[in-house]
Amino acid sequence: MYNLMTTFIRTLWIMLISAAVIFMPSMAYAAEIQMGSGGNLVFEPNEITISAGESVTIVNGDLPPHNFVVADHPELSHPDLAFTGGESFNVTFNTAGDYEFQCEPHSGAGMKGVIHVN
Repeated sequence: MYNLMTTFIRTLWIMLISAAVIFMPSMAYAAEIQMGSGGNLVFEPNEITISAGESVTIVNGDLPPHNFVVADHPELSHPDLAFTGGESFNVTFNTAGDYEFQCEPHSGAGMKGVIHVN
């Protein structure tokens, strides 16, 4: 009886996880931007165009710390400093417009960019 119940519970969990994966909303990844690319105080690329609803992956490169702050959009910003190379996060842009962003510690050095969302 114990083996039958264990098998049933395992099967139920597999079915629930499978359903969640199948019906989970998918995220469209449009681009990747690297902070501190090549050991320089730059975003690479520093200008991209994506469609509304798409996500951009922001990856910490060299010469940390860096952050990603979108002007007038704290909900899209990641003001916490990333100290580890390869550390990444995704930002989804649901509304069309131009989004200017910068790395706060290095904005004076020109570490800025823009994301155009159609």
